[in-house]
Amino acid sequence: MKFFFEEYSRFEERILHSLEDNGIKHRIKANSGLWLGTLVGLSALLTLLKEDASYSEICLIVGLTGIGLVISSICLYLRLSTEKVIVKDFQAIYFLPAIITSLLYLFVVNKGLLASVTWGLGVGSLGTWGILQLMSTFPCCFTIGEATAVMHGCILFLMSAVTNLPLRYHLPPIHDNDIATVFLQVAMLYVISVCLISSYFRMFHLTRNFYIMTITVLSVAVLPLMYVLLDQNPLIWMFYFVCNKTNKIILIGYWALCLLLGILVVIYQILLNIQATTSTRKIFHLLAVFVYIPGLIYEHVLLYLASGIIMGLFIFLELMRYLQISPFGEALQQGFSMFADEKDNLISLTPLYLFCGLSFPLWMPTNNLSLPVLLSGILTVGVGDTVASFVGSRWGYHKWANSNKSVEGTMACILSQIGLICILAFMGYIDNGWLFLQSLLSSIALSFIEAQTNQVDNLALPLLM
Repeated sequence: MKFFFEEYSRFEERILHSLEDNGIKHRIKANSGLWLGTLVGLSALLTLLKEDASYSEICLIVGLTGIGLVISSICLYLRLSTEKVIVKDFQAIYFLPAIITSLLYLFVVNKGLLASVTWGLGVGSLGTWGILQLMSTFPCCFTIGEATAVMHGCILFLMSAVTNLPLRYHLPPIHDNDIATVFLQVAMLYVISVCLISSYFRMFHLTRNFYIMTITVLSVAVLPLMYVLLDQNPLIWMFYFVCNKTNKIILIGYWALCLLLGILVVIYQILLNIQATTSTRKIFHLLAVFVYIPGLIYEHVLLYLASGIIMGLFIFLELMRYLQISPFGEALQQGFSMFADEKDNLISLTPLYLFCGLSFPLWMPTNNLSLPVLLSGILTVGVGDTVASFVGSRWGYHKWANSNKSVEGTMACILSQIGLICILAFMGYIDNGWLFLQSLLSSIALSFIEAQTNQVDNLALPLLM
């Protein structure tokens, strides 16, 4: 075991030296996090393997894409570990995941040759070379593992969108879950398009031009496309979907109060003009717990829709902060200055990671996930990490070796997660003995991982769960 860890450390050092020699700035005070890079692909693959025989084509393609992403991670890390490599150049080994993924699309999904090759090249190139471009564009914002997870998550979204949206042109969705998926996919593609247009054309950094561009794209492309794909007015559908049950109206009102409380916390911290402590930032984790648990139990489709909309809104607001678009740019920058931690640099990734970690199981293209899996982000990040931070900052007198995290915080993390799991089991939401035991063991194991890792908890822990 000691030999394995020594070899891994040397392998990691070679990769970090390759990045440094090529001018790619790794996030400071953090190791490579190579283990994190394969988790998104493995999660997609496991989602497919857990499905029954009635899985959808989109689930199959996402699962096969997961295989390509795992291979992409391995090829990228192997190439970075070699000496004298120009990491920003496209390397021949990057064609391997592209070829394998193309063959999977061609022979397993029976897609045409052109579509299979195009998709395979996209997965292989973005899953390897694209990661290095991401780190180069946003220096000091990512570890190599975090950048891999982020890029691979984007690839999974794009593959699900290019699979689902053409299908809906010929076969409009009927069920609310399918309609919400189309709505969110088009909305997120809109947000991504606005980000890309704004980054490539500096004329849209001006406030007036930015608003003209966003409104034009929304009115000319996005809303008409939604109307065609859904075969109905998307805004009218959303209104009726939200208002057709009293429970939904009550839940939305409750969420609005939670959102208002979060905004008041930010405003109060700005008025104090004091850098927020870790405990203050964990308030948002608790608010996420209060939002997600009722939503998952009572109205998971509504939560699915709301989480995607809020995620897109957060990205949009972060773009406005980054470009200093008035009237919100300055206020958003003040909030960023007060709440940014050592993991935030050019862009505010912490809240985006939090939303991704909480919502990742909810966004996967499957209906076969149990409540503990859907609650994985809530258990690890919302409850465990929050309680660990609170207890550790006040009574954490015994530190783990080579870590600033405390034994007391880890014990609190374990007990808080076990407590929530037991409450859910007592209320009848976890009625399978093996699932109950599996949830307990996973919570204990992840609590120890949380104590040792210096990767972003909001992203890493839910994926491991």
